[in-house]
Amino acid sequence: MSTSQNQVSRRCLRLASLAVAALATSQVALAAMPNVPGQRERAVQALRTGQLSPQSQQSAVRAAAGALESWQGRLLEQLIIDHQRWMFSIPIGVNSANPAETGANCGLNQQGSVWNLVGPGGLPVFNVECSIPAGKAIFMPAMGYFYEYPCTPDYPQLPPGQKLETFLRAMTAEFIDGISLAQATLDGKPLKVRRAATGMFSFTGAKDWVNYDSCITGSPQVAQTDGLWLLIDPPSVGKHTIKVNVTHSVYGALFDGTWVLNVTRP
Repeated sequence: MSTSQNQVSRRCLRLASLAVAALATSQVALAAMPNVPGQRERAVQALRTGQLSPQSQQSAVRAAAGALESWQGRLLEQLIIDHQRWMFSIPIGVNSANPAETGANCGLNQQGSVWNLVGPGGLPVFNVECSIPAGKAIFMPAMGYFYEYPCTPDYPQLPPGQKLETFLRAMTAEFIDGISLAQATLDGKPLKVRRAATGMFSFTGAKDWVNYDSCITGSPQVAQTDGLWLLIDPPSVGKHTIKVNVTHSVYGALFDGTWVLNVTRP
């Protein structure tokens, strides 16, 4: 399971875009989710044992409904899937999710009218700079949780008789439910944060991702992602700043990230 600055995997909290899983946009809003009594205890039990709460099973259904929103002519679910496939297809050595990344590689494998952003994983505070052509909308997670299958036995396994997609949705929902604060701004103005989750999808990670997440094999696998997402309409030419910070009820402050965007004329 993987996460980056604002994206998380079951293996480690990687601030990348959820963190992007961390990932970015052109409108920013503050989303604060109040803690629910017993949430911390439920999350700890779920992430350690795979025993999932009815509350997170219900939130998984709501997150799936959120993925039906349309933006830039596409469903949010497809944007998330494309983002995840994009991120994991790039070798970690030159990936924007690499903890040593400064933003120099943010343009790798970008295609179409939507620009994917992600942040360096595992850093509590980071600043990256990225040059983007004018006219590109920006898509990123404030925080995302990616759960791939199969994985090693030291992580929760599919219970007998349970459908794989149901299992994956509930596991990712349990983590995202624990986020107590997610706030994002573009040039100091709040961005709207959207909760959405994919169905099960196929992906193939670059082979060196195994050094970052041992569950990523470099061969075809399936996965599912839940998260809080930022959708930013194409920003004007010039310099723009995206700030995202996220706190989790179990893990505490996850990251405080800054993306400085240099939007250039074609």
